[in-house]
Amino acid sequence: MSRKKVAIICDFDGTVSSRDVGHKFFSTYVPDGERRRELLDRWKIGLISSRECLEREIDLVKADRRDLDTFIEEESLDPYFKDFVDFCNRRKYEFLILSDGLDYYIDRLLMKFGLGFLDFRANHLVINNGSFAGIEFPYYNLLECTMCGNCKRYHVEQLMGRGYFSVYVGNGYSDRCPSGYADLVLAKGELLTHCRQENIPCIPFDNFRDVEREVTTRLILS
Repeated sequence: MSRKKVAIICDFDGTVSSRDVGHKFFSTYVPDGERRRELLDRWKIGLISSRECLEREIDLVKADRRDLDTFIEEESLDPYFKDFVDFCNRRKYEFLILSDGLDYYIDRLLMKFGLGFLDFRANHLVINNGSFAGIEFPYYNLLECTMCGNCKRYHVEQLMGRGYFSVYVGNGYSDRCPSGYADLVLAKGELLTHCRQENIPCIPFDNFRDVEREVTTRLILS
């Protein structure tokens, strides 16, 4: 590999976390399931942005911060993720988590598993007196693209512009755009389907043990 600097960029929900935390929370605490499914369908076919989808979802939630805190306690991370972070630290790789979900549960889950030092970018859940007051989008429309709440492609391109070889790891709809720009893509789930349909080179994976093996094979041993 010609460039020595490596940046590992990971999606959170369903990639770092064992399941899609945001999706499961909204599924649990939005009583009008049919209305939410309609929102998700409209988002997936591009009729609304993920920002609009999240803003509408949070308005439908019948819960508060205590409910969210209790919910978070039941969540877990990929069983090999912490080992992979240690592997990256030993190699002095740049490490960044990107999410089009909410910072509140990401921060608490990383802290819960002793990974609070990891850098991440996500949408900001606003809480006032224990109640959800809305969502802020500090990384919206950074590339004049209005489909994502958090413009993941922007962050990937920023790292590549600084000379990093970018390794993108993801599983979902919000990972489709950056997958077309990263140097190396590891994919599962909906992202894997998208890459195959669009002929985007990618490596399938099931967990972060697979990711570590592929990174070792392709970036260290090659």
